[in-house]
Order: sequence, then C-alpha cells, then structure tokens
Amino acid sequence: MTLSRRQLLQGVGVGVSAGLIGLSGSASASASSSPSGTSARRVFVHPRNGLLGEVLGVVEAIGGRTLFEFDNFEFVVAEVPSNSLDELRGDRRVSFVEEDDETRIPSDWSPSLSDILNPPDDSDCSTHPDQRPSWGVERIGADEVDPDGSGVDVGILDTGIESDHCSLSVAGGRNFTSDGGPTDYEDRHGHGTHVAGVAGAPDNDRGVVGVAPEANLYAVKVLGDDGSGRYSELIAGIDWCMSNDVELISMSLGGEESSSTLDDAIEAAHSAGHLLLCAAGNEGNNGGDSCDEETMTHPAMHDDVVAVTAMDEDDTLASYSSVGSAVDLLAPGTDVNSTTVDNQYAQASGTSVACPFVTGVAALVWETREESGPGPNEPVREILAESAEEVLGTCAEGDGLVDARAAVGDERATDGGSQDTDRAGGFFDGLRSVLERLADLLASFVDWLRRLFS
Repeated sequence: MTLSRRQLLQGVGVGVSAGLIGLSGSASASASSSPSGTSARRVFVHPRNGLLGEVLGVVEAIGGRTLFEFDNFEFVVAEVPSNSLDELRGDRRVSFVEEDDETRIPSDWSPSLSDILNPPDDSDCSTHPDQRPSWGVERIGADEVDPDGSGVDVGILDTGIESDHCSLSVAGGRNFTSDGGPTDYEDRHGHGTHVAGVAGAPDNDRGVVGVAPEANLYAVKVLGDDGSGRYSELIAGIDWCMSNDVELISMSLGGEESSSTLDDAIEAAHSAGHLLLCAAGNEGNNGGDSCDEETMTHPAMHDDVVAVTAMDEDDTLASYSSVGSAVDLLAPGTDVNSTTVDNQYAQASGTSVACPFVTGVAALVWETREESGPGPNEPVREILAESAEEVLGTCAEGDGLVDARAAVGDERATDGGSQDTDRAGGFFDGLRSVLERLADLLASFVDWLRRLFS
C-alpha cells in the first residue's frame, strides 16, 4: 500500500519511502525536551474549517514538530513546547487541542507458561505437541462449525505478533511505536501474540487452534514492548486498517481518559464499515449484579465498539472483569491456553483474552456474508448480539455469551426438541467435553513421559 499522507516524524533524520515519510516510530514521552530546552507536550491539533496545511504551519511556528499525519482523519499529532500551548489553542486556525493520553494492556495480565503445551525444543516445530482447542473454543462451539474465517482480515492492535511462531501465520502489519522501525511489528512482550492465537491460530495440527483459523491476521503494533502506548498510536493503527481495508479491528487494550479525538477515529472507521471490538478492562466488579457499576476503560465504552467482558470456566463472571452499561458480549477469559513469544504457549486471563474470542466469531460470521472488504459491520454485530447465549442473567454479560454455532446458523444450535431434551443433551455434551479434556491431558502426560525417558 502507498500511504498518501501519513507522516511519522521523530527525533532527528527523516527517511522517505513510497510516499511514507518517517523514522522508527512516534515520540514516546509526553514531557520531553524540546529544541528550545523547555518541556514539551504531546497533543492532537484539530484545524478550523479543515485547513490541515495551515495547522502544520502553526505547529512549526511555535517551535513544535508534527509526529503523525493520517490518511483518513483531519487532525495531526504534534509535540509542542509546554509554554506555547496557550498560543496554539488561541490561534484562529486551530479548532481545538487535546492531550494525547496513554493506553495499555489491561492491568493484572500475568501469563504462565503452559506445562501441557510447551515442547522440549521451542525452535523445532516438529516437537510441538498435537493441536488441541482451548476450553474457550469448545465452550462457544467454534470447533464445531464449518466457517473458518477464510478471506477475512483481522487487525490485532496490540504489542505486535511473533511472526515465526509455529502455531501462527501473520499476513503482514505495521509498527506505530518507537520500539523498532515501521515494518518491525514483532512482539517482544507476549500479549499480542497470545491475543492473536485466540482469534486465529491456524488449524495446522500443532499447539493450539484459534476461533477463526483461516482468517488473515495483521500485526498492528500500537503498544510498545512494555505494553503501553498512546491514543495517537492506537488511532494510527485504526487509520492503517482503514487504508488497507482490514475489516475487523480488535483492541485488547484500554485507557482511563476519554478522548474526543479517539471517538472521531472510531466513528469514522465504523462509518466506513469496519467492525471494532475491544476488551472491557480488568478493573474488577462487585459480582456483576449491579447495573450501576461503571469500571470499563476506553474505547470499549464507545457505542460504535463491541465491548467484551470475561467469564470463568464455570460460567461465572470473572472477578477481574470490568462491567458497565456499555457491555455488549461475554466471552471466555480465564486460564486460556494460547500462543506466546519465544515460540511457546501460555495460559493467561483477562478481558484482553475474551475480546479475541468475539473477534474470531465475528470473522466466521463475516465470512458467511460473502462480502469482500468493509461494509457489513452492523449486520454482523446484530447477528452476534441476537445469537448470544444468556449465561449470567445480568447486565454484566450484555446480550450474552458469544455463540459461534448460533452465529453462523449451524443447525446444531437450533431448538429441535423439548426443553428437557435440550437439558439432557447439554448435560451429556458437557460430560463428553470433560472426558475428552481429561483424555487430552492424559495423552499429553504420556507423551511427556515418553520424551523424558527416550
């Protein structure tokens, strides 16, 4: 793709390539040293009457520098001297100025390496264990449907994705952080790779399998190697997905502050037909029975974003999950096995894990629409809501638990008998699932013993 207008400017030196002007990424500090020696602030600058070129001149005139310019949005990100902010706000060519606040992966994300899945030689794909779906994939029925996400593009806006993982296939991506150059979207944290595996780890007989194993995963690195970032980098990722016709935009991250600039970007992407999904946050709840509790983070609270809360394996609301009136769907989120960096597998919990389950099902539904590119976001969103399974019976689940079988119209999810028959079938299905899981664990243990003593 040729980027017609986006500029990534940082520090000293400028590289020019295929219409893209930039360095390794954006400036990473909100209070850094400006050329004049004073502290600098990182802000969004909106032009009056859409005259973007004039705003660029204003930023330069007050001793600032432009960090981001976008393809699809009429505002810029700039670093300006703190003592010039009032001058910038008062300029007749500037509509308004807004702080570029921080975003990050949800708090309390602490993965543990999976003893069951990790191979004796991480670098040798042939030693990776036989593939098995996580309990979450089985719980939502994603392992029992025919659609696999083929032809659907999914943007994982996160810490990047490890591109050479034996259980992942990365279609491409972009880096908008200061950790590496624009084409360096490698994950050196682990969060983005874990999220990607949940959404779309391929069905290749190794390790884990995702909800939509044939979806095209794009590593859109908007969080640095420490798991933190800024709204400007998130917006740059949304902008890139729009310019590249990436249909689904999955965001397992959140910020504490609201941002009208971020809202503008979300609304523009939604209007262009993209489906945006986001983790609700890991700020906790009082049990999920109160609809007055508001602990969600941004941008999950936006109406144009599908906000996802998390549940435990026993179908209860996870204690860490944020809740609020903007919740749309519930998904598995606790102790979920997926991919991680260094060609390994990890078990992790959080609404950031729950979000890609919904993203994956959205990809399955999108595939059934047989439409190429952005467009059917509202119909897909309606299907996800209408097909959801009521589990909690409270506002904490929104429309309910995402259900892959019902969402893609699988006849096995329809009501074909009496309520008693359904209950009996559900019991035996659940018992079968437990027995299959125990068999998998036993097989893994035997395989581990064989390798240990061979």
